Parts: sequence; structure tokens; C-alpha cells
Amino acid sequence: MALNQTLPTKNLLCLVPKTPFTNLQIPSSISTTTSKRCFKLRFKCSVDYNYNHNQTQVAYPRPSEIPWSKDHCNTVHLIGIVGTPVEIKHLPSGNGKALAWTRLAVKKSSTLTSWINLTFWDELAHIAFQHVEKGQQIYITGRLVADTVESEDGKQQTYYKLFSNLILLKGAFHPCPCKKLGNNGASNMGSIEESWQAFFANPVDWWDNRKNKKNPKYPDFKHKDTGEALWVEGRYNPPWVKSQLAILDTRMGSLYDQDARMDANLMPGDKFLSF
Repeated sequence: MALNQTLPTKNLLCLVPKTPFTNLQIPSSISTTTSKRCFKLRFKCSVDYNYNHNQTQVAYPRPSEIPWSKDHCNTVHLIGIVGTPVEIKHLPSGNGKALAWTRLAVKKSSTLTSWINLTFWDELAHIAFQHVEKGQQIYITGRLVADTVESEDGKQQTYYKLFSNLILLKGAFHPCPCKKLGNNGASNMGSIEESWQAFFANPVDWWDNRKNKKNPKYPDFKHKDTGEALWVEGRYNPPWVKSQLAILDTRMGSLYDQDARMDANLMPGDKFLSF
């Protein structure tokens, strides 16, 4: 067992002569040549090892240091699609102080999308309001924060907000001439109208809270993924909302009645006769 551990892994053929060679002479030329070859081999291996070892000891520069700042905490870079028109509010302090906001859809996969609330301040708020449109792809950086809110049913929901400090537009952009600074009413009406259009296009994506509202101020409809809220008696609702909602309720009611009749007509499995 010990012999197998000390010998090389190559196959060895050992021949033991019957008569030992007592006066075996090895030519000096062969001995010298062999020793030179071994020296060259050892020298080459030593050089290769030292070369590779020195190559791994490359000195890389030390990362730069910056002072701690709240603005640098949780800084992220995102690329996404603007989900709603940018809204702006001018602060009473004046001097160009303004606050703007919108939402960004960031795709996590082909089927999953995360919604991030974007907030812009002062000059960047005016830039976003004038040059960022719904459906546009943008690159944005800023500080990410998370807000946890408890809903009416006691469940906690987490919303993410990004305080932006840089906006880059992707591709060509054509500014919309209809937007003007300070036109908050028109902006709200356009945004709410688009939200109602999205609701009627896919009503199953929204929670209907009209029959189980514990608080009158709680939204009538709430999006299941984004948390977007709609009120039937909203101030900026389009005039066609209530009529379209009545039609939708009628269709949904007839659909529920049809499903109930189908369930009543189904025969229980234990009543099937065995043949």
C-alpha cells in the first residue's frame, strides 16, 4: 500500500535479473547529458512559477473615498417606461420651488413589472414636466426609499419612491406643445381620464371596493398591482364615467348570473351512474 502511494501514476515494468550486474558501467556522456536536462527542466519550472506568481501580484488602485451624504444613500440607476403623465405643483415659497411626480414601470421579467413612484424637485421638476411623457423610456438615478402603508383590511403594502437627481431620455423626443406650466387642472383631468380608460379596458385588474368601504374616503377602485386609486365621485372624472360604469355593472352582473346557473346545472360526481 505504501509503495503504491510513493510511486508515480505511470505504469512501471520492473525486471530483476537472475544474476545481478555488479560491474555496470554508465558512460559519462550519458550521465552528463541527463543531469543537464534535469537542470534545464528544474530551471524552467522555477522561472515559470516566479513569472506567474509575480503576475498575480499586480497592484490595483484604491477606490476613491467620498464623504457620507444622505443623497448618496440607496442610490440606484433605473431604466423603465413612464406610466403616467408628469404632474407638477408650485410651492408657495416661490423662487422656482416646485414638486413633480409620476410613476415608472420597471420590467423584472417578461411577466413581472415593478412600479416606482418618481419625485422631482425644483429645476428638475420643471424639466420633467416639460420633457417627460407617458410611455417614454427613460434612464434615471436617485435615492430609493420604501413606504409601508396599512390598508383598510389590515394588510401592509410597500411602495417604493425614487427622489431623482438625473433624467436621461432614450431616443428621439418631440415635446408636447399642449403642456404649460401651472396648468394643474388640465393635467389632472388628462391623467384621471387615462386611468379610467385603463380601468374599463381591464376591469379585472382592479379591486372593486364600493360594497365594502369602511371609510367614505376610501377609493372605489384600486389597481391590484400599482395601487392606483379611482373614485366614482372624483372631481376631475370625465362625464362618461358613470354611464359606462352602469353598463359594465350590468354586463358583469349578467356574467355572474350565468356562472351561477351553470354551477347549479352541474351534476355532482357521486350522482353519476357506473356502467
